[in-house]
Amino acid sequence: MKMSSPTSWTRSQRVLALGAVACTLLVAVGALALLRPTPQAEASTVWRWGYHVTWDDASHVSAVSHANMLDVVSPYWYHLTPNGSIKAFPQADVYADLREQGVKVVPLIQNESKWDEFRTTIATPAKRDAIVASLVQLMETQQYDGIHIDFEGVNASDREILTDFMERLWKAFNPRGWIVSQAVIARTSNTSTTWGGAYDYKELQKFNDFIVVMAYDYGYAGRPEPIAVAPIWWVENVATYLRSQMPTEKLLLGVPAYGYDWNVTKGPPAKAVTYTQAMLLSKRPGATLTWSDEHAANLLKYTDDAGDKHEVWFEDARSFEAKLQIVTDQRLAGFAMWRLGNEDPAIWTIVNGLSTPATRLPPITSTSSRLYFPETGHTLAYGFLEYWNENGGLARFGYPRTEEFVEYDPMVGASYTVQYFERGRFEYHPEYAGTQFDVLLGHIGRWAMEQRGLDPWGSSAAPQTGARYFSETGHNLSGAFRTYWEAQGGLYSFGFPLTEPFMELNPEDGHTYLVQYFERARFEYHPEYAGTHSEVLLGLLGNEMLREREWIR
Repeated sequence: MKMSSPTSWTRSQRVLALGAVACTLLVAVGALALLRPTPQAEASTVWRWGYHVTWDDASHVSAVSHANMLDVVSPYWYHLTPNGSIKAFPQADVYADLREQGVKVVPLIQNESKWDEFRTTIATPAKRDAIVASLVQLMETQQYDGIHIDFEGVNASDREILTDFMERLWKAFNPRGWIVSQAVIARTSNTSTTWGGAYDYKELQKFNDFIVVMAYDYGYAGRPEPIAVAPIWWVENVATYLRSQMPTEKLLLGVPAYGYDWNVTKGPPAKAVTYTQAMLLSKRPGATLTWSDEHAANLLKYTDDAGDKHEVWFEDARSFEAKLQIVTDQRLAGFAMWRLGNEDPAIWTIVNGLSTPATRLPPITSTSSRLYFPETGHTLAYGFLEYWNENGGLARFGYPRTEEFVEYDPMVGASYTVQYFERGRFEYHPEYAGTQFDVLLGHIGRWAMEQRGLDPWGSSAAPQTGARYFSETGHNLSGAFRTYWEAQGGLYSFGFPLTEPFMELNPEDGHTYLVQYFERARFEYHPEYAGTHSEVLLGLLGNEMLREREWIR
């Protein structure tokens, strides 16, 4: 039930009154160092590439549903036959759906013949030119955006032939503005291997717009012992080596969205599983599901109906996010996911958050005026850094979750340079430049209340004995919350109280706390920290606001 306000003020009058209070406070303060906001953060460009297959309806659904979050879709629609012809099995409905979404369509072409037989297919310049001519005709007929070459099972001794084929394809495609891209086997050194020795990375990069390094199947179906599909330490080594061989702006990290199920009683081969299949298996009686920090992957153990024991290593949104951190930290061009339809649905929140102010930045060296936080991949500089340091820092506000950027605040009808933190949003107010009020906390308490359906102006309480009462909003402030409010800046830091204290579930950790909402914050009482500086904490509303936008997970 909503209680009537003890005053006859309208909401607009209250807002104006709050502004008047702030202006009165400004008269008494002295000038501080001028805030120097950094330029608006330029979101880094991350190419988002997804593979589509014909044999799984879920792949079609995922491709079309998420095309607005992808830059390129590579459908598996073509084979290069042993005689050099192109075998086609495209899907017109999928193509139409992708075109409608505006995503680039770059079909994948894979070789049917392998090893010595494949050498015969491309052995002579005339044969290679004939294949290139067929691909040019395909492009002209279908109006694709490019071609993705996925030739595997190539002899290491044929690397010059493969490179020559890509050079001929590049010379035919590049003048026409068509994308040339290629999938290559992952390696961590220049030591030639049977499976990956055919790929001359330094030469191939000259004849490709993009190269996808297939950083998966370290744990493959025939491997005797179960292990993650793409252990994070191996993926990092792969990316580090490839960076030494080609420009990072051409390098896409191939990331898996699947796993393998090993019958450890009977031995390999393992069976490929999707995320959904793995989660269904985790529901079996006696199954255990754990996360491996070492591999950044999930390990599921279960027993089948025949009594055989199984180990399933599989990928999810958390492992996907760990690999995207490598993309960011090593400044790679982007990622290419194999494949659409296999994935944990939660990865799309991560993908949707790319190229926003919340996108991680590559590591930089911290200076006295700019700090880099590897925990979140963001920087904190100048005036915001000064405010953060002088007003409680990490313990009060948490880590930065975005770079600085300009944002319109509909609650006050103005745009400000802002930066989000786990527990708050900083705003630069140039109208107060030279005072301690040039940085203020945003009105995230009001935002959170409205998200929960709580009217910031729709209830009030009677004055309580021993409490500080605010007639402007009709609420009391007492106990530990009052002590914290007064010690940490009071009205100019947090604004007026908008509720009385009440018990509320914290969605961040699943615990219920005594809370009180203010214009610019939510206070939480943590009895487990009683008697320490953490007895009262600000709620993680900065995180909550960014999750609501799907900028972070």
